Amino acid sequence: MKSIKEIIRNNKDIIFIVLAMIILSVLKQCLVQGFSIIAYVMAGEDDALMVKFAYSILDGNWLGEYAYNTLMKGPTFPMLLALLYKLRLSYIFSITSLYTISCIVFMIAIRKMIKNKYAFIGIFAILLFNPIMYGSNIIQRIYRNSLIPSFALLITGSYIAIFLRRNEKTRFSIIWSFIAGISLSAFYYTREDSMWIVPFILFMTVSIIIAKIIKEKKINLELISKVIIVSIPIVCLMLYGRYISLKNEEYYGLRTKNVLTESNFTAALNSIYSVKPEKKVDCVTVTQEKVDRMAQVSPSFATIAPKLHETIGSFGKLDRKPDDSEVEDGWVLWAIRIAVMESGYRTFPAEQDIYARISNELNQAMEEGLLERQKVMPSPMMSPYRKEYTLDLLKTIGECIKFVATFDTLSISNTDISTDNESLFDYVKSFENISRERSLYPEDSEYAKELEQEEYIKSLNFKTNILNGLVKVYSVLGVISGIVGIIYYIFLTITMIKEIYHKKYDNIQKWIILSALLGALFTLIVGVAYNHVATCYSIMYLYLCGAYPLYIAFSSFCVYNAFIENKKEKV
Repeated sequence: MKSIKEIIRNNKDIIFIVLAMIILSVLKQCLVQGFSIIAYVMAGEDDALMVKFAYSILDGNWLGEYAYNTLMKGPTFPMLLALLYKLRLSYIFSITSLYTISCIVFMIAIRKMIKNKYAFIGIFAILLFNPIMYGSNIIQRIYRNSLIPSFALLITGSYIAIFLRRNEKTRFSIIWSFIAGISLSAFYYTREDSMWIVPFILFMTVSIIIAKIIKEKKINLELISKVIIVSIPIVCLMLYGRYISLKNEEYYGLRTKNVLTESNFTAALNSIYSVKPEKKVDCVTVTQEKVDRMAQVSPSFATIAPKLHETIGSFGKLDRKPDDSEVEDGWVLWAIRIAVMESGYRTFPAEQDIYARISNELNQAMEEGLLERQKVMPSPMMSPYRKEYTLDLLKTIGECIKFVATFDTLSISNTDISTDNESLFDYVKSFENISRERSLYPEDSEYAKELEQEEYIKSLNFKTNILNGLVKVYSVLGVISGIVGIIYYIFLTITMIKEIYHKKYDNIQKWIILSALLGALFTLIVGVAYNHVATCYSIMYLYLCGAYPLYIAFSSFCVYNAFIENKKEKV
């Protein structure tokens, strides 16, 4: 029987790593704990909508009474928000804990590739203190983007783990496969632009299967078991999607996961986008003049046209829109849905019927030559492509990369009030209640005096300075590590090609992992860049929040391999 001293001596490196990770995790939790939420009570399509859904779920009424915005966004975040409330867990504590767990899971997943114990802890610390997870628009908002960095690490980490452990016992891979399945399912139905993770999943899945085929050289039980294992995440995704569809059918009468992807609204929007506008306006596809022309040839569209003119105009001057009479494509979805509701189509079946008729009539008009057709993108979330976008897109991709690498505009706040409108204070209280966090009120309000707000703000100054100081460190190191990362990746690619030519495969595993991370990162950045060029202003970390952990993971792994991998200190 081994003594405690022997056990400690034989496992001292593992014990060192575990203790270091616990200390760093507790430190991170202490630094972010106590900050206030910023309750965007007027964000009726964003924060306020998520809070409304959460209260409906708690009341046993799914997403509440059907309205134009009910099935426009995934239900994962409000479901989690309701769960946290039931468990009496505060929002900032829970979101931070989830991210910490995701960092731990990711590091366990890649432990075979990081053998230097100090480098292992260093990469963990860099991931853990990622500024995106204390940026005010992520951690202080009661909004779904706070989940994306955690899910990005859980999904990529679990797939990398399956790949690295493809030749180990099946039971270990099954655990990682279920982690991938749960995180992928939750992620996919958090935001509607989650497709950017799909290339990563396909690339890793194909890599795992090909690697097993090469090793086994024939179809056997081992190969079949690995194919089943990499299929588990997709099965989990399908089951979760079916659950959402059945809940929506139960409450609203039609089986669908989201009206943006599975409904007659998608078909109608595609048809509306397909009609070529006579007037070219940046980021605007549904111009006012096009609305009139569509109304002339589509009786069904004519029933919503008057309200659509109003809703388009009601959005006011936004971003790069040249005047108040048009609306950018980023908001035209909402303008159309509001117009349909205000035109009398208030139930799910009624709106689906009008959308189907609009789609059919517009398509017929284009076939008969009454309207000119233009090419559209595969997804209704994307505006039609224009030739003049090409140069702007390349430039914007560079801007997005710079934005992520420099951690631009990231900071945490201990002074931002939720609203100065006293009539909205009750709504702020509803945010505080669901999140079990406090908010800030105007200095001269009774709430501020009762809650001793001035003293509370002062108590956070030390933490605020530390966290915002860390952002400055990341902004410098992020650029340097990114440059090193790209140089190393190019060098690794050239080395791997030479090795394959000489029938050696020493670096291919490393290259596959880095390529998968880089591919996911680049796919997200290109998608956001296109949205910025064609739809609405998008270079902000609400859209790019999933890029930060992937950028850190990729660049840190490259730096490690470039400078530390061959050092003697091993785990």
